[in-house]
Amino acid sequence: MYHMKFAENLEANLLGLEKRLQNRTYKPGRSIAFIVQKPKIREIFAADFRDRVVHHLLYNYLSLIFEKLFIYDSWACRKGKGTHRAMLRVQKFAGELERERERCRRARIIVRATEGSRELLVAIVLDLWPRTIKKWSQRIVFISKWTSKVFLPALTSGFCMI
Repeated sequence: MYHMKFAENLEANLLGLEKRLQNRTYKPGRSIAFIVQKPKIREIFAADFRDRVVHHLLYNYLSLIFEKLFIYDSWACRKGKGTHRAMLRVQKFAGELERERERCRRARIIVRATEGSRELLVAIVLDLWPRTIKKWSQRIVFISKWTSKVFLPALTSGFCMI
């Protein structure tokens, strides 16, 4: 119920807190430790209400600075992000990887079916990867005369070796 006491004299408490922060005399209070058992047993440390006000102040100030520095795929404790959205992003990447894996599997079948004709193989590969051709320019298809391996562009892993 400390928040009720804090709210009774809200303006004076906030001004006093501001003064201590500006004078660098602010000292955090004691936290309360307790155990919760659901959904699993864990120890919780709850800060004093006055300290929670300072936490929010610091978060609002520092998040403006650090948000610009984080990579897009950093998901914890950020506005508009979180566990659920991180899971959706991972599923998207997994789907792209699976599609690329399927593309490589189909390419292996085509290579086996066209082993005698290099021209036919190149024509089929160029047909399979129309968008990737623009990305990979000169490195699209490399057919080695020495190893009889075919290297095809793969969006996620660089090249798909057949």
